[in-house]
Formats: sequence, structure tokens, C-alpha cells
Amino acid sequence: MYGMVNQALEALVRDKFGDGVWESVKLKAGVHEVAFVTMHEYSDEVTYKLAGALSDETGVPVPELLHAFGIYWVSFADRGPWGKLMRESGQSTYELMAALDAMHARIAMSFPALKPPSFRVRPATAGTGEPSGAMLLEYRSHRPGLAPFVVGLLEGMGQLYQERVEVKQVAAKGEAGAECDVFLVRTTANGSGAGA
Repeated sequence: MYGMVNQALEALVRDKFGDGVWESVKLKAGVHEVAFVTMHEYSDEVTYKLAGALSDETGVPVPELLHAFGIYWVSFADRGPWGKLMRESGQSTYELMAALDAMHARIAMSFPALKPPSFRVRPATAGTGEPSGAMLLEYRSHRPGLAPFVVGLLEGMGQLYQERVEVKQVAAKGEAGAECDVFLVRTTANGSGAGA
């Protein structure tokens, strides 16, 4: 993963748990970087070790931390150089969801070794029993265990657009023959009425 991911994780830890916890997490993870470089590619193992050490340090399970990191990631990206790109890519959670692959393609121009996940959005069919307007998000990644991050990411998008977002994972990659993780997503604009 590129350094900006680890920078965001560091910012989350410092914001939520304090500077001392971050230093302890780095020590436990065996990470000796003074600072992460945005455009430098780091092994995925570094990020996974940091998440595991943070769980050990705080007692919060890794899936819960990944969920919180997904929410935080959207606000972190919005404050940085990618905020304009996000806001130009959609005016709602559903629009931004549908634009994620195109956004990653644009970002890849600056990060040539980027190996982004793939997101495919489609309407939930009437047969699912879901209300009109619900969407299914297919998530494909070579990185394991990030479904909680995706749930947080979607909820963070909702916060960006002041929408209430409900996410339910309806398929997990590798379980019951599923090729990818699939999430059912429903939005409510400003807390009232069904999202479209």
C-alpha cells in the first residue's frame, strides 16, 4: 500500500488514542519509519502489522478498527488533495460508489504501482425483498480481510453527503462459492425519506 494509507492510519490513531499509543503501536509492529512518504509503496504487511498492534494496544478487535478506519479514510481523503476528485465524482453516496473505479484509474496516474480494488454497483433486484433504490456493491480485492473497512468507507461517504447509510454484507468472498464480497447499501437523504 502507498504511504498515504499508513499516514491516514497514523492520523486516526493520534486523533482517537493519542501520540503515545501511536508510538507504542509502531514499536509493537516493528515499524521504524519516522514518517510515511505519501507516494512511497510499502508492503501490505506493514499496514496489517500496524492494525494488529493497534488491536493489541487498545483491546479493540481488528474488524472494528478497520470499520472505524474506513469511516475516517473518507474525511482524511476529503481534507487532502483527493477531496476535490471525490466531490467531482459524485453528489451522493450512490454516485460516488459508482465512480470509485474511475477515481482509482485517475489516481493510478500519480501512483503507477497502485493495485486498487474493484467496485461494481448495481440495483438490488426486487427479488431480494429490498425497497426500491437499494444498491448492491461488489468488492474485489487481492487483499484479504478488508470487508469491515468497506462498510466503514460507505458509511463515511454517507457522512460526506449528509446521508444515512445502512450497509449489510450479503456475500463473503470464498464462502458458498462467492467470487467477491457483496454489500447491500441503502441510503436516506438527511435522515428522512428513501434514498434514490
